[in-house]
Amino acid sequence: MLELAQGAGVVALRYFQSTNLVVETKSDDSPVTMADREIESYLRETILAAFPNDALLGEEHGEVVGSSGWRWILDPIDGTVSFAAGVPLFGTLIALEHCGDGAPTIEAGICSFPALSEQLWAVRGGGAWWDRTTHDVAHRTRTVARARACSQLKDALVVTTGLEYFESSNTTDSLVRVAQACRKIRGWSDCYGHALVATGRVDATIDPVMRPWDSGPFPVILTEAGGVFTDWSGKPDIRGGNAISCHPLLHDELLRAVQPQSSTHQSAAGSKAKA
Repeated sequence: MLELAQGAGVVALRYFQSTNLVVETKSDDSPVTMADREIESYLRETILAAFPNDALLGEEHGEVVGSSGWRWILDPIDGTVSFAAGVPLFGTLIALEHCGDGAPTIEAGICSFPALSEQLWAVRGGGAWWDRTTHDVAHRTRTVARARACSQLKDALVVTTGLEYFESSNTTDSLVRVAQACRKIRGWSDCYGHALVATGRVDATIDPVMRPWDSGPFPVILTEAGGVFTDWSGKPDIRGGNAISCHPLLHDELLRAVQPQSSTHQSAAGSKAKA
């Protein structure tokens, strides 16, 4: 995964802040660029060459059925809106899921931010790790990633995504409740928000619209960092349609804050896909 993320980063930076970058709109109204497609093609070809019996799910090129019991889940650029705008808060997400007799579990994952020269990764039982390149570009540091122990929403710095995702999923009331209850709320969204939680820089992230590739590596990363990643019903599921990441001490209160207040609330798997 570390090698895959490095290769994906080379492609991403070749397109990042390019005046020739073309942004298209997919049928679900989410943006896509040539970089998204090229990175996913590189990841798919490299993975399947090494593990031809593995399954694979990617945002841009769909699903490959496998027979090994392992499945790779890919988001070549999570945060395409940021990427297309020349903002460095985008990342490549790679997760490895084991599909045994029970529920599928994410066993390893990486979230790589090439424009920030940092990455966050974890293997189940092996801890979560935060790699950064310092001002001396030849020196890379690796430290343990840990979520910070905030226990009350009134003390929490919360990050989230754009209002349009809450509107499309009929969960704007959830955003208002969290914003009114927390200490501060900011818009450092997409994978960057969940990475901030896992590295102890913010206390929580709430996302009203998530697809499996948006969530892929975060269950194992947050768990290994001493945090928790679940959908809004409290299940550690990348298929729940929405997501929360925070410290376990904050989880119950945050879940109550995002719960629907009327029977007209609809699932957070809204019509707008995450970029």
